[in-house]
Amino acid sequence: MESASTAAASAVARPAVPGLAATTAILAAAGVALLAGLLVGFWIAPTDASTLGFSQKIFYFHAPIAETALLAYGVAFVAALLYLRRGAARYDRLGVAAVRLGLLFSLLVMVTGVIWGRAAWGVWWAWEPRLTTFLIACLLYSAYFVLRGAVEDESRRATYAALFAVVAFVDVPITFFATRFLPAGLHPVVLGPSGSGMDYRDLIAFLISMAGMTLLFVGLLRLELGIEALREELREIKYRLGR
Repeated sequence: MESASTAAASAVARPAVPGLAATTAILAAAGVALLAGLLVGFWIAPTDASTLGFSQKIFYFHAPIAETALLAYGVAFVAALLYLRRGAARYDRLGVAAVRLGLLFSLLVMVTGVIWGRAAWGVWWAWEPRLTTFLIACLLYSAYFVLRGAVEDESRRATYAALFAVVAFVDVPITFFATRFLPAGLHPVVLGPSGSGMDYRDLIAFLISMAGMTLLFVGLLRLELGIEALREELREIKYRLGR
């Protein structure tokens, strides 16, 4: 009992979240980059008043959010493969955190996308290749958590979830390349073999926002993993105390 009390006291003395200083620095860098992208996009990049007008500014955040959502699903895919190969619980936690953040970014994609789509195409939603495949990805990764909630055994839950994440990832490259290889849709190709097709100021705003959104994802992922590590430690302390 004394050793358990000592372990509990030691846990209290540790930082609130492991690696909090580094995570805070990453999130601060993300904030600076996103603010810089906002300033460049809204005050320096040109506005095409003849087509989209001021609503085109949403693009500088909509596209980076979408790319970051796909990146999150890519991280979940790698974590799933590592778990299936090594069986370490940390890879299962990484996969869960990545999918959770991927869905968060996907929700933001949908919100910004319908606003931009209304201004660009005159409709709130269109069943074109990029939108359709992205919606499928959202539904698949939502089902990921339904699957986890349906399995009680921790080992089986992690294995089934990893297998599902591997299968679900098939839709991610299809979504990414939808505007390049599938029949022509409404979405423009932002970065393709022939270049971006954007004014250099537009491209700068886009790249700065992309860097900021990627840093935001990395910071939030580290934060999620740190919190999960604390939860795991708390469960271990409760087990040692017999609660």
